[in-house]
Amino acid sequence: MKPLILILTLLILSNISYAQEWEIVKIDSTVSVKLPKGFSKTDKDDKYSLVAVSPWGTILIFKTLDDKMSTPDIEKDKHLKKYYDDYIKNVRTVSPGANINDEKDGKLGALNVKDFTLQIDTGSGVLYRNFRLLHASSATYIFEFLYQDLHSEFAVPEKEKFFNSIEVNEQLGKIDQYTSDEINDNNAASKKYLYWAIPGGIVLIGFAFFLLQKRNRT
Repeated sequence: MKPLILILTLLILSNISYAQEWEIVKIDSTVSVKLPKGFSKTDKDDKYSLVAVSPWGTILIFKTLDDKMSTPDIEKDKHLKKYYDDYIKNVRTVSPGANINDEKDGKLGALNVKDFTLQIDTGSGVLYRNFRLLHASSATYIFEFLYQDLHSEFAVPEKEKFFNSIEVNEQLGKIDQYTSDEINDNNAASKKYLYWAIPGGIVLIGFAFFLLQKRNRT
């Protein structure tokens, strides 16, 4: 009897997940994405974030405008690659005990992106934080999908649905991923501290969002 109840429960939850409505959300003239309805948005003092909850995971999106005191020079593709790679190194630094897996360079239209997964043992199970990094139009976009390992069977299709929905303005090219002259004219050495602090802040904020959503579900 218990196995039958478990199967029925999973089928019901699976149908709920399938039936949940997603809508196209335009972040700005550069990026749009599909999110489950009922998401929350913060757009104040140059801080932009979106939080959405699906039956099996949590979606986080952050947009950070370039700043002459914290954004390194990005004048060529190799600088962009280093920017992404350094971001991952910094996430690793502020996430002791966690593993970074599935690092992959990719494309959104003509733009270069970087994907990776942060695997965290929370003490009550394994948490996966799937990242996509995009620098374009003088801003850094961070897309995340968080889910627990025990929900993998249903969360992974949602994760794929989310990341496959991300679209960029087709008129943008790789030159739109480079920093402005104002950024490039500043001394990179003076930016080092703030640049290293940004990933740590995003990681902590993202984990806090997930814990809050998890508490609200229980």
